[in-house]
Amino acid sequence: MADERNWTSFNAGKMFYHIDRWKSIVPGRPCPPPALITVDPSNTCNLACEWCNAWKVRKNMRQLSRQALINAADFFAGWKSSDKKYGVGAVCIAGGGEPLTNPHVGEFIERLHADNIKSATVSNGLLLDRFFEPLLHNEYVALSVDAGTPKTFNKYKGLPQDSKAFDKIIGNIEQLCRLSRSRNCRLNADSPSNGVNYRMLIYKDNISEIYEAAKIVRELGCKNFHIRPASVPFDGQISFSYTKDELDEFRHQIDLVNRMPERRFGFYYTLGKFDENFNKKNDFCHCYGIFMTATLMPPNQEGHPDGYCLNVCCDRRSDPLVRLLTNADDISEITRAWGSKKHWDIFRALTQNEIQNRCPRCTYYTHNKIYENCIEDNKDNLLLDFI
Repeated sequence: MADERNWTSFNAGKMFYHIDRWKSIVPGRPCPPPALITVDPSNTCNLACEWCNAWKVRKNMRQLSRQALINAADFFAGWKSSDKKYGVGAVCIAGGGEPLTNPHVGEFIERLHADNIKSATVSNGLLLDRFFEPLLHNEYVALSVDAGTPKTFNKYKGLPQDSKAFDKIIGNIEQLCRLSRSRNCRLNADSPSNGVNYRMLIYKDNISEIYEAAKIVRELGCKNFHIRPASVPFDGQISFSYTKDELDEFRHQIDLVNRMPERRFGFYYTLGKFDENFNKKNDFCHCYGIFMTATLMPPNQEGHPDGYCLNVCCDRRSDPLVRLLTNADDISEITRAWGSKKHWDIFRALTQNEIQNRCPRCTYYTHNKIYENCIEDNKDNLLLDFI
């Protein structure tokens, strides 16, 4: 399995597929739609993760309505660049809150599937059993379990010590894995990237449980196990760093998993957006990522029942600075706003100082580094044509 990381969705090399699309990100010219859109169906959550990057958003206890979700799916399918060359290829259903608290998510996934839009879901797993059938249309289902024992899970999820939520989630994951293996479905596609993905944000006390979690992953039959450091959230209520002992323990746990006998699952750890001490890098000057993706969110309290908001940064969901549309009710308004003066005003507001000092660890770090080194000011630092 030594070559496994090279040909999966975790390989940042796939970004280069989109370079020609990104070359059209120029002021005064039509901006191509993003290849990926994140949809937050709900701001409601049934857990309270200590490191939550959306804690402020969850104060607005709204959800996207059924009509808003159906409108969004159909709009994404028809949103094309002016030359019809580029469109929306995929939707990641996430949060915000816990997406599966919205009862219409199943129908949304099915509509995306009917519209030939690829989908994936990121969930805490507590409500998986309500949506087993539609989730089979996903390319992957990522479960943010973040622990290898009930004790640690309850501690960091804001639950009573005797909560059985961990066991419930493990049971749900096992059922989804078993069901997907019995079906000819996208979730069981013959690809190392498709399938059920057990995820773990590394945060202090759970570092020593990575190997324990890996044993659970093996037992459940998950396709992948993905870990990365938790990061200080934007406008967060917490601040933390990792000690040398914790970093050493992380490396020890990684070694244990890599040497695990009969592993049968892909093991991935995402470190490229962090320095050697797991602090954010953010060593780029401009954020072109805000033209490469977007987050569709529930309306604010005063918004129309079928309304929505559109943010251009998933890491700063609660920040009005990166809000392109607020309480819109016509989904086609997105085409008028995308690449508009307001959009470029947001770009200019995200100065290098803002990026390095206020932004959290950037989800789209690699996107920005590629733009900076291979597109901006006609740079070609990689001599891309010399293949």
